[in-house]
Amino acid sequence: MDNLIGRTLDGLYAVRELIGTGGMANVYKAVVVGENGPVPVGTVVAVKVLRQELMHDPDLVRRFKNESKAISLLNHPNIVKVYDVSVSETLQYIVMEYVDGMTLREYLNERGGKLTSRETVHFISQILKALDHAHRNGVVHRDIKPQNIMLLDNGQLRMMDFGIARVSRAENQLGGGKAMGSVHYISPEQAKGDETDRKSDIYSVGVMMYEMLSGKLPFDADDVVAVAMKQITDEPRSLQELVPTVPHGLVEITERAMAKLPANRYSSAAEMLEALNAYVENPAIVFNYTYLPEEVPEKVVTPSMSQKREAGTVRGSAKNTRKKGKKRSSAFLPVLFGITVAFALACAALCWSILNDSSNLMNQKADVVLADYSGMTQDEVNASQQVASGQITVNWEQEYSNDYAAGYVYKQSPVAGRTVREGQSVTLTVSLGIQYVTVPDLTNYLQADGEQQLKDLGVSVLVTQAVDESVAAGSIIRTDPAAGSQVAAGTTVVVYVSRPQVSTTTKVPSLVGMSVDDARTLLVQNKLGLGSQSEEYSDQPVGTIISQNPGAGASIKLNSRVSVVVSAGPEPAPEPEAPSSSDGGSDGSWWGGLWGSGDSSSSSTEGGESASSSGGATLGDWWQSWLS
Repeated sequence: MDNLIGRTLDGLYAVRELIGTGGMANVYKAVVVGENGPVPVGTVVAVKVLRQELMHDPDLVRRFKNESKAISLLNHPNIVKVYDVSVSETLQYIVMEYVDGMTLREYLNERGGKLTSRETVHFISQILKALDHAHRNGVVHRDIKPQNIMLLDNGQLRMMDFGIARVSRAENQLGGGKAMGSVHYISPEQAKGDETDRKSDIYSVGVMMYEMLSGKLPFDADDVVAVAMKQITDEPRSLQELVPTVPHGLVEITERAMAKLPANRYSSAAEMLEALNAYVENPAIVFNYTYLPEEVPEKVVTPSMSQKREAGTVRGSAKNTRKKGKKRSSAFLPVLFGITVAFALACAALCWSILNDSSNLMNQKADVVLADYSGMTQDEVNASQQVASGQITVNWEQEYSNDYAAGYVYKQSPVAGRTVREGQSVTLTVSLGIQYVTVPDLTNYLQADGEQQLKDLGVSVLVTQAVDESVAAGSIIRTDPAAGSQVAAGTTVVVYVSRPQVSTTTKVPSLVGMSVDDARTLLVQNKLGLGSQSEEYSDQPVGTIISQNPGAGASIKLNSRVSVVVSAGPEPAPEPEAPSSSDGGSDGSWWGGLWGSGDSSSSSTEGGESASSSGGATLGDWWQSWLS
């Protein structure tokens, strides 16, 4: 048995069961039991623990710490939330949001590996939103694939497993030049072992989009090395050729994301998302992207001989002009003198103004171009060059944010890139993390009142209807999450509202004595149908219904059918039997007639004596008389 199951980590997380294993770590399902935890007591969480046998491997420990650092910066609806990180000599773990769902890989397999254009856009848009947030915080995922994306029942995605992610601000390259990530989805530069950036993630998203639209991977082979080589050298089969029904705009977006040369890809996840939004607004859109060649040689421009001659002519002309100008210069001397005097007077006036104002232009404050402080901690901001040198002063504010972890700047005013005067105050808003609210008990509240209460708490509301005879129509039955649950502000709470119960059954009317046509009309009026018809003899008029099934008054489901028996009129009288002829033997037997014996050849007289049915002597009588 796993030695962590049943343990309570740091007095906060009670480990219940093992739910996943990986090359670096095991993932456990746990419950928060400590009062001082990052989330309320009773919350189910996932705990990712570095495997004990790897604790002595400094490279793997470093990668695990990098993951902890990377995902602790991120807080986004489409990224698995991180609640806590613990790094010690004996145990290293990350406490994350527990996501109960299936991976996008499993969903693709259920759908035969291929999705509709609408579904593809829905999923890719969420992935790009998550990546945009990660990239803005300096985190590159580097292992984007369907296996690392969870799908919830409501259609929302959660990106996870930043195990080989790198923090751009801290490290230039993770892995020492090794190609990391799943080979079918890695970028060409990853396959080469070169440095990667956010455009590598864009490429991986393009591969996923290609797979969703076509049901096929762009590159495949018998071994990973061959696949990696194809990522570097080969061009995928045209998506338009594979699936001609895919809209041209989506084909263009996929191809641009999968461009071999990073410079030809989208510059950011936000730019690719803009393209998807443009497609949604106009599915017939055509982007007509242009691409740089794979190898751009340095262009060296050498002037031609004719150009040199022209340049020489120009220089010669300039010399001649200067010579001619000497002859005419004397005519402009008075004008030049006047200009000089005016300029001197202006300078004198300016100097007098400066002296009288007791100011010095050389001592004026310089302009400062504001740096981007989003994603930094307060300490990092204070240590930055502009703040530490006094070029700007900071006015600090705090607000809750679902997109940024607590302690990180997520908003600044004026915005980054704006030019301000030295010493100007800049307002930076620091995230307080996620604001949790308690779902109130809204049972029997009117729908409008309940919705308003939830909106006042800062949560989104989704209304659906259900049948509950104990709750009046238009009133709230329950909520999901249930009353008393703690949820993050912005979370969607489903409100179930009672609707009038609609009957699904009806009583069968009496059809006996009616014609078939009249019965059909009556059944339709009662939301029923006429079933099978049969005939029987009866004393009722022909065509009259004499019985039905189900019988009158029975309760049956709507749209059911009622079978009937129709009168065929009185039963006709039976025909008389034809008389039978008699011969020498009632059984027609020659032998019986010959001997005059047998039960069928004789009849009894009233006196009880036997007599021949033929009235003549039989062979038996003759034989007897001969013997005598």
